[in-house]
Amino acid sequence: MYLNEQTILGFTGRQAEVTQLKNGTQVTKFSVATKISWKDKESDDWKERTQWHNVVAYGDTFAKLADRLVKGAYVLVQGEHITRQYDKTIQIPNGKKKSEQVIKATAVELKADTIKLLDRASNASDDSAEPPPPSDDNY
Repeated sequence: MYLNEQTILGFTGRQAEVTQLKNGTQVTKFSVATKISWKDKESDDWKERTQWHNVVAYGDTFAKLADRLVKGAYVLVQGEHITRQYDKTIQIPNGKKKSEQVIKATAVELKADTIKLLDRASNASDDSAEPPPPSDDNY
């Protein structure tokens, strides 16, 4: 048995962007910040680290939620941790001219299955998006 499930709770870093793949599938992308705090044993000072997570969600259900995924929104996101490679074109200065080079780049993303917008005061809200369950004729 294998399990690849990630849950994050944090604040969005920017307005969600919706694009469309060639096959018509809508893709919603945004970032979420999570923080961890600890007390340094040597200095006795509190330390803090922010971790940024790139979230990608496929389908119309998530695209409808995008206008409420504004910078600073408090969200809970659950889904699969994905690492993928892709070709990226970069510009390399060469005197007065620039040349292009294609390199392999790595993207680390959370492919969302569930996105819940939370109220900062109550930590609960009805604003959520989950894809519909599969119908029996898909088996």
